[in-house]
Amino acid sequence: MNIKGFGQATDEMISNFEQYIGFSLPEDYKQFLREYNGGTAIVRYSTFFVEELNENIPLDVMYGLGVERPFDIIKWYDEYVDDLFPNSLIIGDDPGSGKIVLVTDPEYKGIYYWDHVFHFEQSSEDENTYEIADSFQAFIDGLKNP
Repeated sequence: MNIKGFGQATDEMISNFEQYIGFSLPEDYKQFLREYNGGTAIVRYSTFFVEELNENIPLDVMYGLGVERPFDIIKWYDEYVDDLFPNSLIIGDDPGSGKIVLVTDPEYKGIYYWDHVFHFEQSSEDENTYEIADSFQAFIDGLKNP
């Protein structure tokens, strides 16, 4: 994996976080937290493709638990919880303020790109969230090196 991790999250940290947010995380994402606890791309910038935008978007950082504040997933959850779909959280970002969102709600389950600053001309108040992958593992597997 092209991720330089921030360390490892313990099962206790993950369990406490799930209790805090009120929903369970997918097993593939929990495994990522156990092994890497977020991190940055080793090869800057690995990209992910957003089909609806027809764009390769660079990955900047994946957030972790108990890491320094700008990269702490709890900070981002607390800041944006009212703006997100139910049972979802921001797990990373691109260099230009776009957010990577994990959604666990059965109807919309997957990984999404949230262009909340309307960087792309296709984005608007009505449409600014785009599916990237149907699972966290599919998102990671789809990362491309520059």
